[in-house]
Amino acid sequence: MSVSNRELDQPFLGVLFASFRLVDVVALCAVPVALVAVFLLPMELRRAYLFSYGAPTPVTAFTANYIHLEIGHLLSNVGGYLLIVPVTYLLSALSGHRKRFYVAFVTFLLAFPVALSYLNLAIERPGLAVGFSGVLMAFVGFLPLAVTGYLQTYFDLDDALDASSALFFVGLALIATVSVNSFETYGLAVASLLAATLYALSVTENRDAFLPNVKAASGVAGHFELASLGLFLTLLVPLAAFPGPSVTTGVVNLYVHLLGYALGFIATYLTVQVADSISVNDGTTVAAR
Repeated sequence: MSVSNRELDQPFLGVLFASFRLVDVVALCAVPVALVAVFLLPMELRRAYLFSYGAPTPVTAFTANYIHLEIGHLLSNVGGYLLIVPVTYLLSALSGHRKRFYVAFVTFLLAFPVALSYLNLAIERPGLAVGFSGVLMAFVGFLPLAVTGYLQTYFDLDDALDASSALFFVGLALIATVSVNSFETYGLAVASLLAATLYALSVTENRDAFLPNVKAASGVAGHFELASLGLFLTLLVPLAAFPGPSVTTGVVNLYVHLLGYALGFIATYLTVQVADSISVNDGTTVAAR
């Protein structure tokens, strides 16, 4: 659906309030409230439900992702959530993909904690896993699809899936560049940039339709800024989430962040691909591409 079909002469706030649902606000706010509530529990109780690499259990695999032992760690994850998830929700809801957002939202919060904890066991080490950052990075992995879906709806982007893949691989290249300085990570950066270029080339074939819509909508307050913010976060957060590792904890944190980012994108991408295939087989219109 192109920008001309979305009646962008209407104020952005009007479009925003028209899609407002109280249940959405409650659902989005429930996560940071839960993280803070868990942090207020006694330290002994919180420590009892951390995920031990030496003695893993399904219960602690889930609970450890919602536990923080230090206020700084809690604030960084809550702050990241309040910055990333509402923007992802707005991009999805305003582009007609509210259901897609909630499928990802529930999956990330309920299934990903256990999956990320057990995948963490791939690296043998003593210690405990703690914190929400892996799950938060799954939402960052979902951002490329949310952004390109929004661009498709309001700016007539031709192929949202290829564009989202290009953004994901750009993010992966940035991660490889700023994390660990090694031959392997530099190779990953080069391979990711090559993949991003190949996906981007397929999208630019239709730039004659896309660019005029971007120019037309750039003067419409709200829509252009929201799209720009989504793109900014898509590229900035991978840089911020993968600083150079410390001696004791960096490898563990970077590994969990990478897992969350990659699995968040792959899971949502495959879900959209399957939905597209079902729509095509049923003879219905495909809206995701």
